[in-house]
Amino acid sequence: MDAYREAQRLYAEAMLSTATGQERTAVLQQTLQRIGELVPAATPGDKAAVLLMNSSIAELIAGEAR
Repeated sequence: MDAYREAQRLYAEAMLSTATGQERTAVLQQTLQRIGELVPAATPGDKAAVLLMNSSIAELIAGEAR
């Protein structure tokens, strides 16, 4: 599976997670790391989209911390 599709899958799993509280934060942090690891493998055309998914997850984590 290519990096973009794997990032999409991970992002969807995180968004559909029913976890709450600290467990949700942990799921989001794990997803953030896993998608971040995919960035170097993404094609130049897909890299911006993979970074955007990662940024979106980071914003959710920041929101959970508030």
